[in-house]
Amino acid sequence: MNQVLLEIDRGIATVTVNRPEAMNALTMETVREIGQAFNELEKDPSVIVAILTGAGEKAFIAGADISIFLTLDQSSAQAGSQAGQIVCDKIAYCSVPVIAAVNGLAFGGGMEFALACDIRLASENAVFGQQEVLWGTFPGWGGCQRLPWLVGRSDAMKIILTGEPINAAEAYRIGLVSGVYPQGQFQEQVYELAQKIAKNGPDNIRYAKKAVAQGASYVTQSGLALENELWGRCFTADEPKKRVKQFFARNRK
Repeated sequence: MNQVLLEIDRGIATVTVNRPEAMNALTMETVREIGQAFNELEKDPSVIVAILTGAGEKAFIAGADISIFLTLDQSSAQAGSQAGQIVCDKIAYCSVPVIAAVNGLAFGGGMEFALACDIRLASENAVFGQQEVLWGTFPGWGGCQRLPWLVGRSDAMKIILTGEPINAAEAYRIGLVSGVYPQGQFQEQVYELAQKIAKNGPDNIRYAKKAVAQGASYVTQSGLALENELWGRCFTADEPKKRVKQFFARNRK
């Protein structure tokens, strides 16, 4: 793997998106490697808990490369949506609990990866956003299913329909994250929680994760299929391409 790192130590697996020069933004190769990392940690019986994070202090995962929208039609858009959903599901239904260590920007697909985790912790500089509506689409990797389930329909719809980001304090207020910590203490706090979980395992921790995840699956699976179909329909019109072209034109001036 070139864009994602996997480390396993004393029952804790750490998956790090390692593109700090690009704010850990997602390419399809990055998405594939995240899925590969979770496949690998699943094979290691010593793993009791996993952490998903981004390299550096500026970004967890700052969304996807929007230039790809210029190449999509309905069919390829649905294929891309499905690819992202599959990897988010690998996280959501991983046999061990997964902590999202959100150490900066978590936009678009990055926020959807965080939503797929079991526990979310944030640094004080974390910012969350589902900004897809700004590009003529909407969250297509499970955000429309998991966000309302986590924070309630009203707050979820506000985040999804405005595209406006929220800071760590607001994320804590609405229940999106379980804790907010100063950047200098953040990594220590994340690993302290992971160690508390790891010492209580292994089998019962896996059973608890399975019980919660499979219970939630009955709610999300049909919704994911609908989300995938409707996300593809966004590309039967020219609106996403028009908005992306306008963005690039403004930024070339």
